Amino acid sequence: MISKIAGTILKKDTKTKLWWMKLGVAIVLSNIFFFVLFSGSEIKEGTTSSVPEGWVEIQVRAELLTPFQSGKKVLLLHRDGRKRVEAMLETSPQEPEGRFTVLVKETEAEALLKYETWEIVPFLKTLTFAPFSRGVEHEIRY
Repeated sequence: MISKIAGTILKKDTKTKLWWMKLGVAIVLSNIFFFVLFSGSEIKEGTTSSVPEGWVEIQVRAELLTPFQSGKKVLLLHRDGRKRVEAMLETSPQEPEGRFTVLVKETEAEALLKYETWEIVPFLKTLTFAPFSRGVEHEIRY
């Protein structure tokens, strides 16, 4: 009789232990599954920067001729060099020097380093410079 009671208690105890082990394994596996599922997207977002592919962030000394808005598409003009560069405004200057942080395409960034002072104007697709004339532009009358 004692052995019969011990056998039934042992059987129930084994079932309970097995149930708890299954529950623990299920919890661990579900945690691993959700960690892999959701942590992958956070890692990808954390590694990307705010600068788009093929663009660079550069500070340029310029005179702002349009209202400042971060992310606004603008043109940088250098009238003496007859250059125009498409850019996006990032940050306004904090010191009186007038250095704006802009995003430009990598291919056009070289022009910003060649010339010093620029003008920031609203983006105009059809903006062109007047033709450069070589020769006498005035007439002398006697």
